Amino acid sequence: MDIEAHLLALAERQHSLATRRQYAELGAGPKATRHLFEGHPRWEPLTDEVIRLRGSRRTDAQAAMAAVLDAGPGAKLSHLSGGNQWGLSCSLRPFHVVTTVYSRRRSTLSRVHQVRALPDTWTTELDGIPIVRPELLALQIFAVCREARATDLVEHLWAMRLLSGGSLAAFLSQLGERGRNGTAGLRRYLEPRGVNYVPAATNLERRAISILEQAGYPMRRQVDSGGEHWDGRVDLRHETLPLIVEVQSDRFHSALSFRSNDAERRARLEQDGFTVVEVWEDEVWYRPWEVTARVRAKLRQAST
Repeated sequence: MDIEAHLLALAERQHSLATRRQYAELGAGPKATRHLFEGHPRWEPLTDEVIRLRGSRRTDAQAAMAAVLDAGPGAKLSHLSGGNQWGLSCSLRPFHVVTTVYSRRRSTLSRVHQVRALPDTWTTELDGIPIVRPELLALQIFAVCREARATDLVEHLWAMRLLSGGSLAAFLSQLGERGRNGTAGLRRYLEPRGVNYVPAATNLERRAISILEQAGYPMRRQVDSGGEHWDGRVDLRHETLPLIVEVQSDRFHSALSFRSNDAERRARLEQDGFTVVEVWEDEVWYRPWEVTARVRAKLRQAST
C-alpha cells in the first residue's frame, strides 16, 4: 500500500480528513506534501494543516473533527462543543478544544484551551472524535456557564447516565484542585446531592417505563440491586418480579463502557436470581414491540 492509500485509510476513520503532520509521518516528503495542499485532484485544504477529501459530505461531525485535528496531536473537543456532542442542548459552534501542547500557531477553526494535565482517564472518542469525558466536561461547563445553567446541563448528563455521583467524586479527587476554574461550582453541585442522588427521569426512561407498564410490567427506576454483592444501580426494576431492564444508548455506551464489565455485572445479577434484559434506544423509540417481546421471551426462558 502506497503512502496516499494509507492516508485515505486514515481519512476514512477521521470523517474524510487528514493532516499535514500525518502525511509527513507516513513518509511523504516536502514536495509531495506541498502538492497535497496545492491543487491536488483528490484533496482540498481546509487550513494550512487540515485537508479534506473532495466531494465528501460536509457534516457537523466532520467540522468538529477538523477543529480537533487543526489544534494538533492530543487535542480533544471540549466545553460546550463537547456538550453538544454528548447530547446537551448547547451550541456546537464556535468550536472549543483542549490540549496540553503549547503552539505559537493559532487555529482558525476553534478556540484552543491549553491545560497542564489531560489524563487519558478523562478523555475518550465519540463517533470517532477525540473528546473529553462527561466528568471533565462538567467541570468545564461550571467554568464557562452561569451556575444555574451549568446545574441544568450537568443534571442532564447524570440523568442520561453519562456520569454518576461516584464518577464525579473520583474525578474531583484527581483533578479538582483548589483554584481550578469550575471546581468550586462542581463541588457545590455535588455536595448536597451525594453519590446516591437519583436525577429526574429522561424522556427515554419515561418512554421505556410507559411501554413496559402498558405490557403489564410496572417498573421502578434507578434502583440499587444485588444479592450478596452490591451490583450497582440499575435502570428499571420490576415492582414485584426479579426482572431488571437496562436501557442502552449505542452511541454513548461504546464511548463510556467496556462490554466485558457489563457482561460481568449481568452475570452477577443473574447469579443473584434476576432476569436481566437489555433494550436499546432505537427500539424504545421506534420498535416498542421488540422491547416487550424480548422481556416476555426472557421471562419465559427464566421460568423453564
